Amino acid sequence: MQRGFMELVPSIIKEFPGETAEFYAREALDSGIVSSDAKDPVLSLANTLAKQVREGREPGIRREQIGGKYRYFLVSEPDEGHLENIAVQIFLSTQEIEVLDNLVAVGKCKNRSDAIMWLAREGIKARGGYLDKVADTRKQIERIKAAVL
Repeated sequence: MQRGFMELVPSIIKEFPGETAEFYAREALDSGIVSSDAKDPVLSLANTLAKQVREGREPGIRREQIGGKYRYFLVSEPDEGHLENIAVQIFLSTQEIEVLDNLVAVGKCKNRSDAIMWLAREGIKARGGYLDKVADTRKQIERIKAAVL
């Protein structure tokens, strides 16, 4: 019985963390558990992994750009005593508060704080590609600053 590629990926990442999507695709195909009818099965499976992670459909897997290539890792649990959420004070307009109150009123969120967290997470998922570019730019700035100092 064959298992889906995305079901197999976490166990491969656990065994070989920090590899590329192509590496995981080759490992899955070489295992014989996964097959593909695509012209280029490695590329097809690699694209599947990249898309699933980029679009936030695989919350247990994260990607990080290292040396110009995306590398994949399992999301680790927070350390004991490590705060998962950090309080942040923000100021919102009455229109923005109304959006939050609507989410609470329909039962999507428990309270305004929960609504803000949900919107932030959804926004980060939706704009993942852009935020990856921002992170890369920040790293470049930090490298330049370190080189100058």
